[in-house]
Amino acid sequence: MKDLKIIFVAAALFSSPSLLADGFFMGKPGTTGEESSADCEVDGTCEAKWEASIEFGYVAVSGNKETDSLNGRFSLNYEIEKWRHGGYLATQSSSSDDKINNVQTDARKLNAQVKSDYKYSDKAYAFGILDYDDTQDSGFDYQSSVAFGGGYSFIKNDDHSLDAELGFGTRESKTSYQPDDPSTVGVNEEVLSVTNSETISRIAGLYKWQISKTANFEQKLSVELGEDNDVTKSESSLSAEIVENLALKVSYSAKHQSEVPIGNEDTETVSSFTVVYSF
Repeated sequence: MKDLKIIFVAAALFSSPSLLADGFFMGKPGTTGEESSADCEVDGTCEAKWEASIEFGYVAVSGNKETDSLNGRFSLNYEIEKWRHGGYLATQSSSSDDKINNVQTDARKLNAQVKSDYKYSDKAYAFGILDYDDTQDSGFDYQSSVAFGGGYSFIKNDDHSLDAELGFGTRESKTSYQPDDPSTVGVNEEVLSVTNSETISRIAGLYKWQISKTANFEQKLSVELGEDNDVTKSESSLSAEIVENLALKVSYSAKHQSEVPIGNEDTETVSSFTVVYSF
């Protein structure tokens, strides 16, 4: 409980405009608010902006091995005046059937994220983020984290943008220990599980490059430094529009953890090719 109090106090101090009144990092909230109101009256820029997209990818291979892979993602973003909200839900599943050795394997992955930003100026903002990861065969039943802090847009023009963030929060990880022989577990017995909570420092960055009118590149990177485990996530994607509102996207993501349950890899990667519909 003491750790949580420290986290929220640190986040509040970090994002407090009164402590950053020089306007260098977080800007001047009072002045920015007046400018925003003026802009609203002139060109109506305060109207809410909605953006949404759906991604879908499927691969099937037959022969000595039959493999099916399916992945999907739904993203939604909303922006009005000083507020910016966004989130996504992504799922990936695959199955492989080895006819020769009569072995079948299945894997699944579920990710969800919700994030809100409060803009102090054109370049500075405070944020809150909630992240959830449920990956089968990762050694963890699930991992979830929440963090608060501040961000700054170091580059912001028509072709390039670069945002960096620093925050503090907490992460919860649940692990279930399966017996070597599942048949030894009784009907009413519960499998041993352990839930671990730890404070974290979160560093993140987002780079976007508008290569042309129809193509763009995006790189995301986040590092959560915890008391027991450090988690690094990276996602690179390249998309190209084929017709209006429809694009092809190639992406590569990786997740590395400094500590994982025995018998599990510390790095997992996913390569995907999807069709994206934006509306």
